[in-house]
Amino acid sequence: MKTKTRGLAIASALVATSLALVGCSSGGDSSASSASSTPVDGGTITWAYTSVAANWDPVVIGGTAGTYLTTPIFASLFTLDSDHNIVPDLASGFDYNTAGDQITIHLKTGLTFQDGTPINAAAVKFNIDRIFSQTNSALKAVYADVKDAVVVDDATVQLDLKQPDYQIPYILAEKTGELASPTAVQKDPTAFNATAPVGAGPFIVKELVPGDHVTLEKWPGYWNAANIHIDTLRINLGVNPTTLVSALQSGDANFATLTPDLIDSATQAGLTVEDTKSWGSTFLSLNTNQAPFNNPAVVKAIRLATNPDQYVQQLAFGKGQSNYQPFPQGHPDFVQALTTENTYNVDQAKSTLSAAGIQPGQISFDVPFINVNGFDKVGEVLKSQLAAVGITVNLQSDDYATWAKGYFGKTFGASLYGWVGRDSPVAAISDQYDSLGVLNLSSPNVSPDLTAALAKARSTPIDSPDYDTNLQAAAKIGYETASNVSLYTYSTPLALGAGVSNLPTVDGFIDWTGVYITPGN
Repeated sequence: MKTKTRGLAIASALVATSLALVGCSSGGDSSASSASSTPVDGGTITWAYTSVAANWDPVVIGGTAGTYLTTPIFASLFTLDSDHNIVPDLASGFDYNTAGDQITIHLKTGLTFQDGTPINAAAVKFNIDRIFSQTNSALKAVYADVKDAVVVDDATVQLDLKQPDYQIPYILAEKTGELASPTAVQKDPTAFNATAPVGAGPFIVKELVPGDHVTLEKWPGYWNAANIHIDTLRINLGVNPTTLVSALQSGDANFATLTPDLIDSATQAGLTVEDTKSWGSTFLSLNTNQAPFNNPAVVKAIRLATNPDQYVQQLAFGKGQSNYQPFPQGHPDFVQALTTENTYNVDQAKSTLSAAGIQPGQISFDVPFINVNGFDKVGEVLKSQLAAVGITVNLQSDDYATWAKGYFGKTFGASLYGWVGRDSPVAAISDQYDSLGVLNLSSPNVSPDLTAALAKARSTPIDSPDYDTNLQAAAKIGYETASNVSLYTYSTPLALGAGVSNLPTVDGFIDWTGVYITPGN
């Protein structure tokens, strides 16, 4: 039985049309990206990127922010349109069985990876199998419902599932569904991850200097190459954030993602600031396997002691939301009721601790964080807020490798971290709260009620009238039974240099389809 998916178009021609549409900008001088002359194919996007990519293998990266850099190189079976509908990419469509525990994926024929390896059912199976077999895979939890990938024929692959799960097309789209060339991975998986990624996306790697830059060139073999108009994409890594606006003004760069503190200065400089629905969330992870967080009163008191409005004003310069949950308003997992639950109340936090027999000054704990992206400033605000209720926070700045070992190894008692979501709304909840959730420091602790609610949400077809209700119920239970303390969410718009047209508006995904550089600006 074919199960409807909101907006799923089987004909790939519809994708080429829909993805070529250009999004709307907000703020700045829109003339900076308007066509003063006829757009032509060609040109170079120079992207000023403030972080340094440690991995290039999508299976190793796992997180959304890291795949901003890989989406030009890799393609997925499906993609998303501006309304978060699933549309074809390397696949042409899918069917579910009646029970919802088996999905059959139909591939477009005649496509290859950038090294000439065929994109067939065997290649899809290889990529899914290595999610579970590769020791450094970061996607095992996301694909936890996949029992087996079965090659039906060259253009058809079947996924047998452990339970009914109508979220699988979202999993196979964009960030968690990017397919790597089996030939390149098998040849040298270490080199593939470090310097030689090979996918089936619109751009192919010409030069990758770790920690410095990567140069990508348009790949003519991409199935939708007719709608890729940029010749070269150069990404400069580790750029000082304080130089972003001046680099865009001078022409040293013509594209960047912005942190909230740079939005006003970019707008005042006359740059186009484009809202692409991208957002970030910063939170405090607590490990309920360790004292004092194994006491629910402590977790509740910490939530009551945190004031999201302070983070929004001081760190997001008013460009954020204080929602007491990891999802912004408008996100499928946002629950309105949670905005009035466990809200900032110092007196109530103190009384919660007192009722549990905990005296001021009795609780002290370390909070490790990565020494990038302003987590030090987040930590200082947190330290001040918890001190007001008699809790001492000891901030600990770590390099990524040290921090990741403790965080993903679930040995930390607490930590600060950030997140930019998943394409699957159910996977987003699972990431935060479930037993295998990559952001659940308390793993494998999970409420049976959440397990049941997630199973119900997964087993609900996404075009069912009950889908939103079941999704919201799982998100609410996740928040109420888990230990992550959401601090604030914030906007992460794009800044465009002169002549660069607006990018397609897709939540959390930077898409180069249909983008031009107009000469003469």
